[in-house]
Amino acid sequence: MDRFDGMVRRLERESAAAPGHYRAKVALLALLGFLILGLVLAALGAGLVALAGIAAAMAYSGGALMLLLLAKFGKLLFLLAVPLWFTLKSGLQALFVRFPAPCGREISRAEAPALFAALDGMRCRMGGPRFHHVLVVNDVNAAVVQRPAFGLVGFPRNYLLLGLPLLECLGPDEALAIVAHEYGHLAGAHGRFSAFIYRLRHTWDTVQAHLDHFEGRAARLARPLVRWYAPYFNAYTYVMARADEYRADAAAAELVGAASAAHALKRVNLVAPHYEQYMELTYGRVDAESAPPADLLHGWAEYARRPCAADTLKNWLDGALDRQGHFADTHPTLRARLAALARHQEENGDRDGPQALPPALGGAAAAQAWFGDGLAPLRAELQAQWAREVAEPWALRHAEIQGERTRLRELRALAQPDAAQQLEMLRLIMRYEPATDVCTPLAAFNTRNAGHALGLYIEGVARLERGEREGLDLLERAMQADPDATEAVCERAYAWLREQGESELAESYVRRWRERQAA
Repeated sequence: MDRFDGMVRRLERESAAAPGHYRAKVALLALLGFLILGLVLAALGAGLVALAGIAAAMAYSGGALMLLLLAKFGKLLFLLAVPLWFTLKSGLQALFVRFPAPCGREISRAEAPALFAALDGMRCRMGGPRFHHVLVVNDVNAAVVQRPAFGLVGFPRNYLLLGLPLLECLGPDEALAIVAHEYGHLAGAHGRFSAFIYRLRHTWDTVQAHLDHFEGRAARLARPLVRWYAPYFNAYTYVMARADEYRADAAAAELVGAASAAHALKRVNLVAPHYEQYMELTYGRVDAESAPPADLLHGWAEYARRPCAADTLKNWLDGALDRQGHFADTHPTLRARLAALARHQEENGDRDGPQALPPALGGAAAAQAWFGDGLAPLRAELQAQWAREVAEPWALRHAEIQGERTRLRELRALAQPDAAQQLEMLRLIMRYEPATDVCTPLAAFNTRNAGHALGLYIEGVARLERGEREGLDLLERAMQADPDATEAVCERAYAWLREQGESELAESYVRRWRERQAA
């Protein structure tokens, strides 16, 4: 892994020094991949032909012995042929089968003239292709999707996806910066080539996944070649994808200004946890309400307009800035993207630092500016669709909660509950009465039932939730009492230690989790 990471770092320096030369190398690497893919598919096809030839020779030899052998080994030949055929079919499908079309509420020019006027102005200045479809989705995101006619190649249809919850929180310039970033992938020379490389990477992932699950001579011959090429191809293309993101950011800065582009990047990273918080509150209503709320997006618009504590916003932004990059990321870190935009900001006399919060919105949000009177009906349509999609699981969860509350009342009514019933009751209290102190009765339970793995685990979790480090010792004792609890213990300990900023100790639990998985 360290060797691979080192190669990625070397490639990043090479890409920054000579981007055109680097893209040419990626193109040559893609051509090599097609050659390898052709050899792999040919080998699989040859294996199928060979098996069919053996079966035909045995069937038409005319001897009773051969017919007997065919009857005896026919099932074996069939079992060998099935994985070969499945891998060959999947490889060809990965090359030529189209990705599904994006889903969303399609918006016409007549419905949102202000939006399309902004898109027309952007296209005129950036000189890219038109959007064939503009879709509004119920998500905190914006994206551009190209869908070729024939899998990897063909006449592409361009889709623009706009997340309505995101547009409720961005100013028009910031929203246009986000759209311009996505459009920069199409308008720049890298757009179509990068989309092609993305789909090719998906093809290699599909082929490698199938080869890893199948045995046989053909698979054994092809697997080493694929395992060598696919990671090498990924290393080159991940670096190219990150470089493309910087170019798209620069294109957005040219259109709306570097300050608006930087504010948009920051605000997206603030809206995401804010919306997650809102959705947690929304799903929390499942306890008391048997049906999902009918005003999801109207409620979000009101919730998003309420002032949020500056400390909370600062913590969210600092968390986004502190995220570390991974060699397999297709996007650079927020800090790196802001640093690249800062050069444009300094040229214009704007020295807004990465830790500075974006300014409060001074006027109407992009959703109101772009959709006008059509915003309320659009919210109603999308939230009604969401309510229909979650109605069944919502009702099931509501019934489950009511059943558990009934069970809690039954357990409390027992005169002498056994150990299992005591733990069940305490777990339900933790879930539905978070203000109730369960650590004291859990400690008493573990005193009476020494070495009870589940009791130790539950008390450990309860104490960690209260911020008590003693919970780690209890989890360790649970792991000693029952080695099968190792994975659950490591996951809990890792999450808590990461929250405390103790990354090194947290990684020790990752290693123990992996050792247990290997065992």
